[in-house]
Amino acid sequence: MIMQRARTEPPRRPPEEQGRAVRVIEVAELEAIPRAKGYGVVRSSREWKLEAEVTGRVIELNDKIEDGRIIREGESLIKIDPRGYEITASQQKATVENVKAQLAELATKQKNTKASLAIANRALELARKNLGRVEKLQQSGTASASEVDDAEQSVLNQQATVQSYKNSLAEIPADKRALRAQIDQYQAGVQTAELAVTRTEIVAPFDIRIRSADVELSELVTVGAVLAEGDGIALAEVPAQFSIGSLQPLFAGRKAQPQVDESLSPRALTRLPGTAGLSATVTLESGAVLAKWEAKFDRFAGVDSDTRTVSVVVAVDEPFEGARPGGRPPLVSGMYVEVQLQGQPRGQCLAVPRAALRGKEVQVVTADSRLETRAVEVAFVQDTYACVDEGIEVGDRVVLTELAPAIEGMLLVPRDDPEAAATLRQAAAGEESSS
Repeated sequence: MIMQRARTEPPRRPPEEQGRAVRVIEVAELEAIPRAKGYGVVRSSREWKLEAEVTGRVIELNDKIEDGRIIREGESLIKIDPRGYEITASQQKATVENVKAQLAELATKQKNTKASLAIANRALELARKNLGRVEKLQQSGTASASEVDDAEQSVLNQQATVQSYKNSLAEIPADKRALRAQIDQYQAGVQTAELAVTRTEIVAPFDIRIRSADVELSELVTVGAVLAEGDGIALAEVPAQFSIGSLQPLFAGRKAQPQVDESLSPRALTRLPGTAGLSATVTLESGAVLAKWEAKFDRFAGVDSDTRTVSVVVAVDEPFEGARPGGRPPLVSGMYVEVQLQGQPRGQCLAVPRAALRGKEVQVVTADSRLETRAVEVAFVQDTYACVDEGIEVGDRVVLTELAPAIEGMLLVPRDDPEAAATLRQAAAGEESSS
């Protein structure tokens, strides 16, 4: 009992707090390039149909009129037998010459009638003078009444002749107008026939890739028959669908919203600042094929009220350029591709990995290595990162490790994650990750 009472207890050490090891990334100002991804089907900006404008039998057919073949501008595609239209044109020309001859004959007739009218007027004048003399002789008793009647009858006959010539001259202008109208009519027939002759040969109006063909040599085609269809190869379009929320970061001055902003119509989107600075990239990924084309923003096509997406049309110049077997394929109509829009660079972005965002909060390590949860205001969010406007500052250490439980003020052992920092810088700059 004496020994038990006299013994001393072993010294006790106060409990030590164990820190939790976490990965952190130091906040820095980066220049971020906002991007948005959408998907759509490629189409040509110009579609074309080889449609027969005349009826006839096909006498020449380009061997390239096959599905998938390319035909250059100005190259002859098809020729329809023009002989029937050439004969019609010759007949109409002959008719025109015949009417012209009638018109010349009428001009001669007019000239002769005028001369005859002058003679008839002179004869009428003489007949009237003779009537005057006979009437004087009758008064003196040397001429009989029958002689006066004969002289008067002669005057009447000459008057009738003069009037006949005048009537003929009055009809000639109307006859001329009728003949000229016939000439115009038949010349129009000549032009119609000659136009039909030019339409018997169809040439490519621009560089075309044949999509489908349905015509054979010696086939009888009719007006309006579609013989082939093709797509222009100078410019391809992709109407891609984007959510309105994903487009918002592309426009300077608008902050990302968690919900779709239905007030943004295509017209309103077009008026937003930064629209003119948009660039685009079209990507085709199918199996082992990975191809990219530089594109340009063209227009907003419309809003789908069911899916709440905006159709953005981008254009690719020379989509067939650089295509080669075993390499990059041509960008042809019908391909399903990814479209990435890129806005203007946004400076002073306090970028953090998207995984570090916990709703509207981030976890940071304080100067004394304690956990602190901060509310933040996000400028915009991308696939792998977010730019924060308020709540953190340059030099703050943001926690990347998922803490469970996350107790405010708990001790942490922070460890920098250089790989995450490099990935964040690449994502903000719009570069492909090296991993």
